[in-house]
Amino acid sequence: MSAKPAVLESALAPFVAAGLRVSVQGSYLLLHDVPVVDDQRQLRLGTLIATLVYTDSQVTPPATHQVWFDGPFPCFASGAPLEQLRHSEVAGGLVAPEVPAKYFFSNKNEGWTGYATHFDQLMHYWRIITDQARVIDPQCTQPLAAGSVQVEARKDPFRYPDASSTRGRFEMVSQKLAKLRIAIVGMGGTGSYVLDQVAKTPVNEIHLFDGDVFEVHNAFRAPSAACEADFGKMKVAHFRDMYDAMHTGIVAHPAYITEANVGLLAQFDFVFVCIDKGPARKLVCAHLIDCGVTFIDCGMDMSLSKKEQIYGTCRVTMASPTMRKHFFERAPTMEDAGDALYDQNIQIADANALNAILAVMRWKQHFGFYAMNWDWHQLEFVTNTMALARSEKSEDQNATPPDHA
Repeated sequence: MSAKPAVLESALAPFVAAGLRVSVQGSYLLLHDVPVVDDQRQLRLGTLIATLVYTDSQVTPPATHQVWFDGPFPCFASGAPLEQLRHSEVAGGLVAPEVPAKYFFSNKNEGWTGYATHFDQLMHYWRIITDQARVIDPQCTQPLAAGSVQVEARKDPFRYPDASSTRGRFEMVSQKLAKLRIAIVGMGGTGSYVLDQVAKTPVNEIHLFDGDVFEVHNAFRAPSAACEADFGKMKVAHFRDMYDAMHTGIVAHPAYITEANVGLLAQFDFVFVCIDKGPARKLVCAHLIDCGVTFIDCGMDMSLSKKEQIYGTCRVTMASPTMRKHFFERAPTMEDAGDALYDQNIQIADANALNAILAVMRWKQHFGFYAMNWDWHQLEFVTNTMALARSEKSEDQNATPPDHA
């Protein structure tokens, strides 16, 4: 994405024409120098903040009437608070990194159906706040200099803005996953679904390890829809090219993990192990335990009944520096440890996806994205009962019940 797309300049031009100073930080538009009356009837300056989702080709109209404000809570000229603006305070004082805010506002005119532009959205709040400021100083909204726009270069790893985190107002939660270096070992089935989820988070790097090629049967147990031209490519190259359209920093390693290169895994903050060969699992996981790297091992045990029905278990086993003695009792490491059905590549894309989802959600818990009441290190989902069993709880864990306040 270019530093300041032409469509963005056009969208911000009304602010400049009005002599206002605005800046863009990531997916947020900041209107600075808003004259505001505080509860002591003193004039101060604040900043209005709105979500701003844009690409090189378009600026998405505001999705809501709500905005944030950084500064003293706006008051009438009398010093009484403008309660019609109040919605809530901002937990932690940040909307996003480098975007501070104290309050979240919600106000709209009767009959409101939406804003066509961000100028209309922010000026609604500007007028409410500054009308009171002008009672004290009629000249306070006069521009002191020409209007200006400053667009900060985006620092996230995405090719386009993470509008989901912005729209849901949980960008500071997503930031808990930023700067991580993640490895996924094995891209045959579950590993590809792990990538599908991790690529939608702001991790800094995602390294893919697999020495196999992408074949026809893989297309039926992987996300998206492959075309015939994809067959015969290395799996890691196929999935890197697919997700590079969304996320930078995806690195393909077209090789199996062996004793010669297992040392590469020590550099990562977290590793997903998605392989079905017992000896390979033992090699990889033993090294990660020795290096103190936290990881999750995924596995499935599928069987075919006499009634021609598949049943089985999706397993997620986590090992961390505080809880790892259980691992080799829970994860199969013998030759041909996986079930024969799994080894034959029976198409069970839903089970692969579920296995990956459980692993990714547990990973997100580990880094504080999801609340965690108990630090379980073993999860097993049984298909025929649709039941999830949890075990191997860490005794040295800091999990606390979620705060719903």
